Amino acid sequence: MRFRQAFPLIMACIVVSPMGTVPEAHAQVAAKPTTVRAQLPPDAQRSWDRATEAMRANLWATAVTEFQRAYDLSQNPRVLYNVGVCEKELQHFSRAASKFEQGLREGEGKLSVDERERFVQAIAIVRRFVGKILVASTETGATLTIDDYEIGKTPFTSPVDIDLGAQRVLRLRKEGFREQTLRLDIAQGVLTRADFRLEPLLMASRVGVEVRGAPNATVYIDGTDMGPSPFRGDVPAGRHTFEARAQGYVTATQTSEVVYREPLSLVLSLSKERKEAKVRIEVQPDGALIEIDGKVRGATSWEGVLPPGGHQLIVKKTGYEASTQELALQVDQERTVRITLLEDRNRSWIWWTIGAVAVVGAGTFVSYIVFKPSDPAPYTGTFGPGVTTAHARW
Repeated sequence: MRFRQAFPLIMACIVVSPMGTVPEAHAQVAAKPTTVRAQLPPDAQRSWDRATEAMRANLWATAVTEFQRAYDLSQNPRVLYNVGVCEKELQHFSRAASKFEQGLREGEGKLSVDERERFVQAIAIVRRFVGKILVASTETGATLTIDDYEIGKTPFTSPVDIDLGAQRVLRLRKEGFREQTLRLDIAQGVLTRADFRLEPLLMASRVGVEVRGAPNATVYIDGTDMGPSPFRGDVPAGRHTFEARAQGYVTATQTSEVVYREPLSLVLSLSKERKEAKVRIEVQPDGALIEIDGKVRGATSWEGVLPPGGHQLIVKKTGYEASTQELALQVDQERTVRITLLEDRNRSWIWWTIGAVAVVGAGTFVSYIVFKPSDPAPYTGTFGPGVTTAHARW
């Protein structure tokens, strides 16, 4: 699509007498600069001159850059007309319309009737070659470019101007996200939608961590300080350990899986830190009772917490000598105590004596039974004087 229509460049603002003098009737009125160039500061004038030279050579890209610089240095809205003319020659119709409209807006009350009319006519001409798109994005603060020309950042509250034509190239960029490109055909009078869905470079989800039970708690993720509670931010997908820490409180820890595009909310509760010591007691033989400060805590083994200081530990079991000792514990100390009870010798001797007596008595009785002669059989034989003959049968 080619568009050619002559646009006069603004060169003069007022008319002066041929001699360059002010008419008599206006002798008390200070003379105004006769051209736009004359209204510009020296640096802007140099850019103006370079721009006009580029125009004569049909170097419109160079001309638009220099005219824009002249405007930036002077803030003179009349210069924007020339910027718009150069954009039109480059067939950047939406940009040309934007510059013409900006000049008309900023020149309110400053432009002459002819200058204002020139802006209005230029806008009407280029607007015939400009369409509209409705831009939507999943991310705010993303930069939109159309045909490599920066338009602005999302969200856009109204439709965006775009040149008519096929395969207009739209790009949306945001740090930490993959750039997305759309190619759209733009027709006159049709509102076209441009829907962008930016994907993060790191697959992440929104995570919220709230801490209860302690003021001024700090949130940690995988050991990294994320600042004071509550935490709200994007966390990469995967398994993470969340912690809440506060001075004087026991650290609360929770490990959770962060799933891409699935928001996660956690509540970590802190409890006041108990100044205690951890103790484990292991005893032999099995079944021995464990008593601490007069209270039976268990048998064979016991593990728990005790306040710091001195404690009396007694381990006992029938048939064994009791063990008594003092435990001196410090804050946050972890201690393991192993005790083996010895057999009670005195009690063992008594039972041995009683058993021995019983064994001896039983042996005597058995011997008596074994060795006691049986009743003798009656004697048989003849008894003569001085001779005795007997036969015993056992």
